[in-house]
Amino acid sequence: MQQSLILGFGRAGRELHLQCLRKAMVNHPTLFNQNIGVVDPNINSCNFKEKNIKFFSNLREVEGFNPLSTVVHVCTPPELHGEALEQAAILGFTKFIIEKPLSTTIQELEKIHEVNKKYNLDILVVANWLSSSLTFGLVDIIQNKKYGPLLHIVAEQNKARLSRTINNKSHGNSFDIEIPHLMALSFFLGGSNVEVVAANTSDMCVGNHVFPHMGTASIKLLHSNGITSRLSSNLESPIRERCIRLYFRDYRIVGYYPCSQEDSYAWINIYSSDNQLLDKKVMYDDPLPRNFSDYYKYFDGLRGKPISDLDFNSRIVTALYKAKETCGLILSEEYLT
Repeated sequence: MQQSLILGFGRAGRELHLQCLRKAMVNHPTLFNQNIGVVDPNINSCNFKEKNIKFFSNLREVEGFNPLSTVVHVCTPPELHGEALEQAAILGFTKFIIEKPLSTTIQELEKIHEVNKKYNLDILVVANWLSSSLTFGLVDIIQNKKYGPLLHIVAEQNKARLSRTINNKSHGNSFDIEIPHLMALSFFLGGSNVEVVAANTSDMCVGNHVFPHMGTASIKLLHSNGITSRLSSNLESPIRERCIRLYFRDYRIVGYYPCSQEDSYAWINIYSSDNQLLDKKVMYDDPLPRNFSDYYKYFDGLRGKPISDLDFNSRIVTALYKAKETCGLILSEEYLT
């Protein structure tokens, strides 16, 4: 049984990791220790009314959490992931779940690898779509080859993110928000050895305000096995949608992921080449709590290592960095160094 220690209690730590840990604890009471630690210098514990939570202003104050049986959730901004890992590793913590993206720069990625090598850490990165019932259904379809070989993947995430962009300018471009989830999914289904064929982004316009590169993002990938992928995100969309389309020679499969924490169901629709609906499946799908449960089972020695590890996510960071370079967001000399 593992304890949980959350580093950083912003939106990711408070609204995603904490809430999904609580839900996972209900589903697997013998897997999780009910006590949770939170490390954040900006949080006043008196203003947060929830039982079984201990607040610490920094890692040096942490007590009651044995590094040998504690999973550290790194929910700091991506540019601080390496620093957070090192501070925790110095104190003996070795089991980590990092909020996506692992990193937004090659320099920070190198820092993470240096810390990992020095302290021999066990790092997993949040990849909730890879713990989705819908994704498992798609994997079964691809592997049983009933519809022939997979040719093309289209993955889209659309939602309105206007208010958060106006009020929080921590993200520099739209490649770092939803695209990492889409890329993890395409790597999982199509293979992680890829070439970035094309990439582009657009500005977000709200009234007289312009937020550069925060509107849309799209990437085209060529996988080494010949499969192609197109990933796109629209943060100005009035319609919220998480969708994937798999293209075979004579069939098209469309999957819809849950769009919010308010609903936990997904759909798979199977179409013929002439667009006739052949089959429709609706399934329960609550991927992030399941993602955490899968990770904790691994840390407890109850299952094999999940795919979303340091190496897998390093490939994602490298591909995203190449996409930014393709768009002119990063100078090629910086990428090469």
